[in-house]
Amino acid sequence: MKLIIISFFVMFSFFNYSSNDENIGAWNISNGRFIKNYTKNDDLAALHWKTFYDIFPKPIVKKYIKKLVLISDGLDEKTGALGALNERNDKWQLVIDTIDVNFRTKNKRRLRESVYTLVHEFGHLLTLNSTQIRPTNKISQEEGEPYLTIEGESYKNSYLNKFVSLFWKGKLLEKWDVIKERHCFTEESCVEKLFGLYRENFSDFVTDYAAESPEEDIVESWTFFVLKKKIKHPKTIAQKKINFFYQFPELVEYRRQIRVNTRLYLR
Repeated sequence: MKLIIISFFVMFSFFNYSSNDENIGAWNISNGRFIKNYTKNDDLAALHWKTFYDIFPKPIVKKYIKKLVLISDGLDEKTGALGALNERNDKWQLVIDTIDVNFRTKNKRRLRESVYTLVHEFGHLLTLNSTQIRPTNKISQEEGEPYLTIEGESYKNSYLNKFVSLFWKGKLLEKWDVIKERHCFTEESCVEKLFGLYRENFSDFVTDYAAESPEEDIVESWTFFVLKKKIKHPKTIAQKKINFFYQFPELVEYRRQIRVNTRLYLR
């Protein structure tokens, strides 16, 4: 019986930000309400929070996001992150790079990329929250069992487990396992091997970053689902991944809401 060890080097860029990054500040969020720190960056943080809060479905945002963190590591490095604050996955923090995510700019490309980043991060919240992932002490995954993440074990009917069951099986998953087990001890080695995996299977992924892990793959596919038109006759695996979300009425409604709320930035 095949075992997949979960102690791999994963999500090194989005879920962790280092001491080399400029930490602008952190603010508490209570039931969707921004709590001031009474510091010079309160207005900047309030603007970022209002933008995020106005775009995404409020029941989910209110329920899960408890902290906003602003950083900057320069242009087009780490653009954002969404990470759990506890093992129950019911409290999360949103991390935003204030240079990369800029809704005050008149640069259309930067506005599109800002929207893309936030939709991507909301996708992590959607697929890894406590209704999707449960705490577990398992450190290995038996073949055929629900997918394990660093956040816990996915529920059988979760978005992520269904996605993995459809699209991450056979030789692709085996190659990914080998990369994680043998090469992901440094970021440089891991990125190089994962990009190789993407090049060998480019029609399976919507972006090269999607090949980093099933968690990133589902979120990149979600982002295309939200921001792109429906593909009427999907041919590639990547196109089928985008259409995967249409089977869930609640996600179709979230898509509608987000598209309406981002029209101002995507003109």
